[in-house]
Amino acid sequence: MRDIETYEDCLLLITKFYDKLLVDDQIGHFFQQLDLTHHIPKVADFWAFILVDKPGYSNNMMGAHAKLDLHESDFKRWLQLFHETITEYFQGEKSNLAIERSKLVAWTMTSKLS
Repeated sequence: MRDIETYEDCLLLITKFYDKLLVDDQIGHFFQQLDLTHHIPKVADFWAFILVDKPGYSNNMMGAHAKLDLHESDFKRWLQLFHETITEYFQGEKSNLAIERSKLVAWTMTSKLS
């Protein structure tokens, strides 16, 4: 397996991740109403900004999620699925960074939205 190296890798990661999210019994309902043709590239842009230094991400991640009634258990499930998806498709330094940064994202969102 190879590491996350490009925007296309980030897009693959997020696409496969959303494939899991949409059918998940616990948190799938949060994502099923989204326009994924618009949403997935925005999420991929966020992770490409973090992982492969792609410039240009300027969306307000917290604002978009503040409207949802998310609980700590939802973030734990989100992390579990995200980490599972990373390890299914990638391994290496950037993959490890994605896992670590996702923990920080979940912690930040949990602390600000709870």
